[in-house]
Amino acid sequence: MDDLLGILKSEFNEHVDLREKRPNIMQVIAPLYHEDGDMLDIFIDVPRNTGDPIQISDHGLTLMRLSYSYEVDSPTKRKILSRILSENGIEEFEGQLFIRTSPKTLYPDLMQFAQTVAKVCNMRMLKREIIQSLFYETLNDFVSSVLMAYRPQPHYMPIPERDDLDVDWRFPSPSSKDVFLYGVKDTAKARLAVLSCLEYQAKSIPFRSLIIHEDFESSLTKKDQSRITNIADKQFTTLDDFRENAEQYFAREIYQSSLN
Repeated sequence: MDDLLGILKSEFNEHVDLREKRPNIMQVIAPLYHEDGDMLDIFIDVPRNTGDPIQISDHGLTLMRLSYSYEVDSPTKRKILSRILSENGIEEFEGQLFIRTSPKTLYPDLMQFAQTVAKVCNMRMLKREIIQSLFYETLNDFVSSVLMAYRPQPHYMPIPERDDLDVDWRFPSPSSKDVFLYGVKDTAKARLAVLSCLEYQAKSIPFRSLIIHEDFESSLTKKDQSRITNIADKQFTTLDDFRENAEQYFAREIYQSSLN
């Protein structure tokens, strides 16, 4: 322990200490803080067996702290967390974050771990930026979980010989037109959705088009907004709007139509 403390003191200009919490487990007391001023919960686990790696860990306190204001309770949030950890070389097991280290790399690994803990605790603020980059994954996660009762079929090809015009998700209807869902993040996808719908109409394929936008107002030009509005049967201008109203929409469009 004295060797590890000496290494850290030389890097932190003496402003660090190691406090034994349990045998072979020491808490790092250092000027590393959360935004609210609380010190980061970081521990050094010294191996009992010679040759085993030293481990820097949070003993599960980071995700516990995050849960007070932001639950990692969906596949998309789990992907966001996994991405943060993998990009920073941090592992997770049963809620505990950790990184294996050695005396030679103790200080840089400790700083890397501290930065990662801060990023995880700020997931609620990173949420918008990261979820935007995961728009299609978020949409697919929602469809394949919440909307499974409506038997969604991914990557459906209404025109078999045109695999470039596949539908993101097809929702079959027993007695009415199927619903063809497109996620639209940008102008290129909007134009593909418009072209596809026009081709389906030309082939007399019965369907109702449903367009889910990442952000209708900011991601499309005015001309593209007009084109897709003229062709779409139903649009949701944001993913949040769709998630809030999707079940009501499908209950009306598919379940009620089957009763008529």
